Amino acid sequence: MEAVEKIFEFARQTPDAWAMVHDLQPVTYRAFHRMITAMRRKLATYGLRPGGVVVVWIYSAKVSWVVNLALRTLGLTTVSIRGPGEFAGFNGLDIVAVVTSADEGYPALDPALAPGAARIVIQQTDWAIEDDGAALEPPPQTPVGDHILLTSGTTGNYKMMVIDAEGQAADIKRGIEAFRRGADDIERDLPAAINILNLGLWTAAGYGVPVAIWSLGATVIIHQGSDEHLSFATWGITHAMVTPALLAQMLPAMPVSFPRNDNLLLMVTGGQLSRGLANRIRAQLTNRIISLLGATESGGWAITPIESDEDLHWHRLDLRRTVEVVDENDQPLPPGQLGQVRVLLENGFNGYLNDPDATAAFVKDRYFYPGDLGILDGKGRIALYGRVTDVLSIMGDKIPAAPYEHALQEALGLEGVCMLSEQGDDQEEQLHVVLETAEPIDEATLRQAAFAHLSRFPSARFHFLVPFPRNDMGKIERFKLKRRLIEQQHAQALG
Repeated sequence: MEAVEKIFEFARQTPDAWAMVHDLQPVTYRAFHRMITAMRRKLATYGLRPGGVVVVWIYSAKVSWVVNLALRTLGLTTVSIRGPGEFAGFNGLDIVAVVTSADEGYPALDPALAPGAARIVIQQTDWAIEDDGAALEPPPQTPVGDHILLTSGTTGNYKMMVIDAEGQAADIKRGIEAFRRGADDIERDLPAAINILNLGLWTAAGYGVPVAIWSLGATVIIHQGSDEHLSFATWGITHAMVTPALLAQMLPAMPVSFPRNDNLLLMVTGGQLSRGLANRIRAQLTNRIISLLGATESGGWAITPIESDEDLHWHRLDLRRTVEVVDENDQPLPPGQLGQVRVLLENGFNGYLNDPDATAAFVKDRYFYPGDLGILDGKGRIALYGRVTDVLSIMGDKIPAAPYEHALQEALGLEGVCMLSEQGDDQEEQLHVVLETAEPIDEATLRQAAFAHLSRFPSARFHFLVPFPRNDMGKIERFKLKRRLIEQQHAQALG
């Protein structure tokens, strides 16, 4: 396994270099390798069958990484979870064990969940051993297991994407190329230390970025405690990857005296950056900002240096990727027309594990459909106009729309409610609630409904439209509804 082999290589070459800084505590490459080795010895005593799936339910990213890497070198497939609720999506998995940490004190797992799987509770002494100065033990030269990522951004509930050794090696190569490439006017430096805060091992960035960084002998900074901004003062930090939602939470908590760092390249991912948030980043943290567009399934496909407000709306496509905007019949549209975004797959992904229905819906003719609506400008850029699926994207958080739509439907006594998200004129993400009614509803009633059912969202705009476009099964056709809403807004703007 390349990640473990690289960690071993740097443990010999630069043993005192930092592999990880977890909650402000550094872990050297030598210590990291020894932790993985010790954990592998411990887990090997359970005699788990190679090829089986081991579910890792451990919050500490440091411990979870040690366990995951040790398991994969034993030929086991790993999947990390945040809680037992994620077992509901594990259809058809051959789960042989569930690993938790004694230090975290989780309640016992329901016996009905993975009933035939071993329950393994690890102790700190299983991995945090004293360094006796002995020679480092090389990793085993045996086939390694896979890792399963969980993705919900497009499909609305967790789907499984398998990363095997070959796919991981390709991801590492692409990740390093992306760092080297940057953009024409971004310095093409490689990370010496990159802060990924609390991106979990179930996410593409949370798993893929660290293994790419360790293949360079660089440092991964992970912060899971409070005061996230303190991790931005880590010695040697060069890059950071963060979502808009976390930035919006973190920046107001930063003291005025916190030092800014214009050598830091801030990479914003998982959602679109608003003008106000970009201004706060420049004022408090760094002037070097880029936005990244991509998906777990497709990888990245746009990287944009944020130099003006226009860059918040128009994203620069990676010209080595094939990105198209298509109509309802999957035919490419010319620049200036709204349609669904699709990305040609180049990473070997061809479907979700054990889910042919979701695969058929989102993977067509080697293209991945991420659920975004967009317009090309004919100059290598794309602007996004919310999502065509029933998953909202609010500051990088993916939120299923259905529960909120149903609640508003009941509260307002309507046949149809459809919620959509898009960027407004100031690039702030806005929630649009379209109500299927010819009679406008008074402001007081709407305010009361929003207070009762939409308190999670920072704001909402209501629209009235009738009738909703629906398919033969009566389901709302969000793509057509979105287009009608945009046309209506343009007409109103023109008077």
